[in-house]
Amino acid sequence: MPRLLPSLKVRIALITTVLAGILGGGIVIGSLYFAHLDLEDALQNQQDSIVKLSVDQLDTAMDDRIELLSHLAPQLRDTLASAHEQPHDAVRAALQQAIDRTIPMPEAFNAVMVVDAAGTVLTMDGKPVEVGDRAYFLEAIRTRNVVVAAPIRSRVGGYVGVLVAVPVLSLSGEFLGVAGGWLNLANSNFLVEIANNRLGTTGFYCLVSAGSEPVYVQHPDPTMARKPAHAVGETCGVDDHSAPLEFLTPTRPVIARRLMASTGWELVAVMPAQEAYAPLRQMQRRFLMMSAIALSVVALLIWLAVRQLLTPLSRLHQVVQASANDLDAFQRLPKRPHRDEIGDVTGAFIRLMRDMRQRGLQLARSERRLRAVTDTLPALLAFIDSDERYVFNNIAYERVFGMSLDEIQGKTVREVLGEERYARAQPFLQRALRGEEVSFEAEYHFPHHHWMEMNYRPEWGEDGRQVVGVHIHVEDITRRKVENLRLSHISRTDHLTQLQNRNAFESQLRDAMMLSRAEQQLMALLYLDMDRFKAVNDIHGHATGDLLLQAFALRLRRCVRESDHVARIGGDEFAVILEDIGTPATAQRIAGAILESVGRHFYFDGILADVDVSIGVTLYKGTPISEETLMRQADVLLYRAKALGRGRYEIGPAELLADAGA
Repeated sequence: MPRLLPSLKVRIALITTVLAGILGGGIVIGSLYFAHLDLEDALQNQQDSIVKLSVDQLDTAMDDRIELLSHLAPQLRDTLASAHEQPHDAVRAALQQAIDRTIPMPEAFNAVMVVDAAGTVLTMDGKPVEVGDRAYFLEAIRTRNVVVAAPIRSRVGGYVGVLVAVPVLSLSGEFLGVAGGWLNLANSNFLVEIANNRLGTTGFYCLVSAGSEPVYVQHPDPTMARKPAHAVGETCGVDDHSAPLEFLTPTRPVIARRLMASTGWELVAVMPAQEAYAPLRQMQRRFLMMSAIALSVVALLIWLAVRQLLTPLSRLHQVVQASANDLDAFQRLPKRPHRDEIGDVTGAFIRLMRDMRQRGLQLARSERRLRAVTDTLPALLAFIDSDERYVFNNIAYERVFGMSLDEIQGKTVREVLGEERYARAQPFLQRALRGEEVSFEAEYHFPHHHWMEMNYRPEWGEDGRQVVGVHIHVEDITRRKVENLRLSHISRTDHLTQLQNRNAFESQLRDAMMLSRAEQQLMALLYLDMDRFKAVNDIHGHATGDLLLQAFALRLRRCVRESDHVARIGGDEFAVILEDIGTPATAQRIAGAILESVGRHFYFDGILADVDVSIGVTLYKGTPISEETLMRQADVLLYRAKALGRGRYEIGPAELLADAGA
């Protein structure tokens, strides 16, 4: 199915519009990109300012509470120093009195406790609570300085909160205990309020503790309290990755961070991208809508201008298409085209079509003459192009393939020849298409047994660099081939016995020895000589001798295997080549069968011919000797058999018999 393409006018309009769109789009996208960067910087600066202000407020609130505990600590010094000498209730009452006098409750802390040097909470009723293993207590002993603990769970009520611990020291610097202020994260205080504050509509804060294993002090999600946080680059659990086109579809939130000077904690403020860049997204939508409208108007104007400019080209296009079937279609073009590029092309086309019409008439006359000559030839003549399609063929193709000339032209060689014939011809066609002149013969059995000779001659283009087609000449050579085969058979066959003659025997022996050497197969060569043949020939005449030779050849042929080669090498001498016999026993069995068969008398028209045969059997298994040497070995064994009494066989050499266990 042909591929449908838009017209040239449409393509020019589309290309121009696309280029204008690319230019305008580049300007729009560049503007949006830099607008995004400017807005991002402004939002980041604004966020940083807000976080700095919030951190200052948190530091001020924390410093005020540390200051209160620092004023409380000296007042507890005497009570803690003598706590082990006084009743617990008296100590607790004295400590509570100092706390009530110094610390406003619950404005400053949700609770205040005093711990002695052993880690026992002295301000609790009932069973004493021990906090000596708490990290903040151990840190206060070690540093003798204020410690703000990360969120911990109270051992009394199970509440989660933050403890501000101030060490109580004697005048000599001895550690007496700790005054701790408790900020319950479940109650209202300045730490809780920071998590409830919102940035805009959807923004929020989170507070992260210091140290090697930071946790969330505050988070908008209450379940995140005391959960591990990042020491660097904390994002309050939101995704901080940019989108592939961040400036068009921003997804990265605006995040600001600042450390508290009083505690080392980090306050993180997060403004989601959807809210932060909402004004930019609105501007983008308006910008893109206006750009689309402008681009549509530009495309329409371009289309109208191109249509007007290319009207002469459209007329020329219609005429060119019609010229495929009508060589006179060019006469519909204006006699005086416009003086521009299209007009020049129109004038050149008119001159070209006039010339083509004249050349077409000449070509038609030449083709009629060529066909008149080729159609009288019995051979198949054709020309195919580089795609293996028939451009020309003579009428002989119609007789052979049963298709008309019009049906064959345009078809491929595969379609005309069929799969089987094409598979045999394809390698030679490819060689011809590569520039090689090729000739070969092929034998076919359908619709009758015949031979064909194919000649492929490449046709080179005008530049002499590329093959543009192949000339095909196909001739039926069945008669010549049959005659050659008959002559070849005669040249290799003994005319009397129809066995192989000496030339064929020597050629076959050479091939058998080469195969034995290559495959290390055991073979045997038999030399046979008829005993008393001369007497029969002298007494009964040559005609009887010829009949005896023919009968002997027939019996000999029946004693060997179908794959064995039997030859008459002269007079009453015969030879047998046994290939791949496996063991010497095979050669011995065949030699014995020949002796037994020949031992039966021959009768010809009342004439009794009593002859025997002597056989020399030589074995061979790849040793580097010549055919002449092997034949001499067989001949020696033959005469040994004659010397030992005739009508028998001798086999050798002994080493091959010994190797086979014979």
